[in-house]
Amino acid sequence: MGFDYKQRIATALPNEPIGRLLASLHMESAFYTKSQLSAPWALAMPAMSGCMMFHLVVSGKVSFSSDGHQFELSTGDFVLFPKGQGHRLSDGHCQRFTPLAELPIENITERYETLTFGGNGATSELICGALVFQHPLAIKLLGILPSHIVIDSSSDKPPNVVQTISQLLQLETKQIGVATEAVIARLADILVIESMRAYLNTLSDTETGWLSALDDERIGLSLRLLHEQPTKHWTLEQLANAVGMSRTSFAQQFKRLMGNTPMDYLTEWRMSLAYSKLQLSQDTVLSIALDVGYQSEAAFSRAFKKVIGKNPSEVRKDYQLESQEG
Repeated sequence: MGFDYKQRIATALPNEPIGRLLASLHMESAFYTKSQLSAPWALAMPAMSGCMMFHLVVSGKVSFSSDGHQFELSTGDFVLFPKGQGHRLSDGHCQRFTPLAELPIENITERYETLTFGGNGATSELICGALVFQHPLAIKLLGILPSHIVIDSSSDKPPNVVQTISQLLQLETKQIGVATEAVIARLADILVIESMRAYLNTLSDTETGWLSALDDERIGLSLRLLHEQPTKHWTLEQLANAVGMSRTSFAQQFKRLMGNTPMDYLTEWRMSLAYSKLQLSQDTVLSIALDVGYQSEAAFSRAFKKVIGKNPSEVRKDYQLESQEG
């Protein structure tokens, strides 16, 4: 029997709601840092609004403190701060915490850095990073996630994927080669997503809140339609018809599960796409407006400021200034 690649390509992926959500998340890296820290050392990480921060312990031991919680990680352990919460890390003894902005960080590429810091004592190596999510469902997901998620490599049931990706990430950061930054970014993305999946799999149905919308056959379908066709001039009636519901029933069910109306959700989704385009492309504001379904720059700008709180030019300017400072 021959290999039918066309049939393989046409085969639908398993319809697993949380998996679909995590697969759809779009992340942008802020930075990755390979750190070699020798005792005595202590660092203070500031809160980073809109960012997820993580630390992978390559070797040694690291003590963490955040919002009254204290814990220690060893070789192979991983911690994710999904909400960008400020935290401290140290050798467990040093109490002189150096702020991130004062550290002797060396820029290797635009988003990859190295740090050598501390004294002449025992050394710990880490890979650290910050990621940004723009997907509106990702932002909603933060409400479910805790302040930090720890993946303990010594656990009786360690997530094998997390361990494997951690090992690959450690190997990739040992030397800078062709496309190293891109490979590190992909591996880090998978590591972060797997850690979130590991946590979400521990929750009961009553703890997952709006995630139940993804498991609802018709509301889940409406979300996929909005995500896949954001430029279409959807009406409430069109969406209701597409999922086989009456207009009233669809509107009520969508708001009950998602917390806002279908049209408000569509606007948020369009603005999140536009937000990324403003930061990561040189497209004009008018071009971006047309790309996300608006017929004029003025109408787009009004909607953007209402959702984001800033006008498009301010977002682009702020991002450019941050990039220059970085």
